[in-house]
Amino acid sequence: NLKIRSFIALPIPDPVRELLRGTIKNLDDDMGGRIRWVRPEGIHLTLKFMGDIDVTVINKLLSLLPAVTNGFTPFELTMAELGCFPNNRRPRVLWAGVKGNLNALRDLHIAIDSLVGDVGLPREQREFSPHLTLGRVNRNLSESHIRQIGQLIDTTDLPDNPSWTNQTVDLMRTELDPAGSRHYLVESFPMF
Repeated sequence: NLKIRSFIALPIPDPVRELLRGTIKNLDDDMGGRIRWVRPEGIHLTLKFMGDIDVTVINKLLSLLPAVTNGFTPFELTMAELGCFPNNRRPRVLWAGVKGNLNALRDLHIAIDSLVGDVGLPREQREFSPHLTLGRVNRNLSESHIRQIGQLIDTTDLPDNPSWTNQTVDLMRTELDPAGSRHYLVESFPMF
């Protein structure tokens, strides 16, 4: 059966994307090739990564997602600070955080996770940590280079902290190619 690599996410508006594009460029100038960056047009706030799933499951999600998103009203988020997973001393993933109506965001995440469980996919085991992934640290770096990256993230402030209103939840599919992954919108579900 056909499998589709997919996830559910909140889109981010163009002004936020442009801000992050500039931030990535500045960081890359300082880190020269030590990070595999996400394409700015691919940046989003993941609610649930599902991996390779059967097209029949996608169809179930398409029919069930409106009932979930209809239960939410649009809510505001704001760009927060830069950070690293697992932490700034051992950075592996670089991200931009969000603040604002995190209660609504967490409730939405729980509802989406519950829906995904209902269609037979694994539920989330880890605590939800909302973020926008910007890049991944190359694996073969020296300890000192890794520490430098963490220090740079520690001392880099975003030039602005724009806010935006989330109005839709997007079901996305991913295609992997040598230059990284490309994301395509399957369907967008409005909140009311």
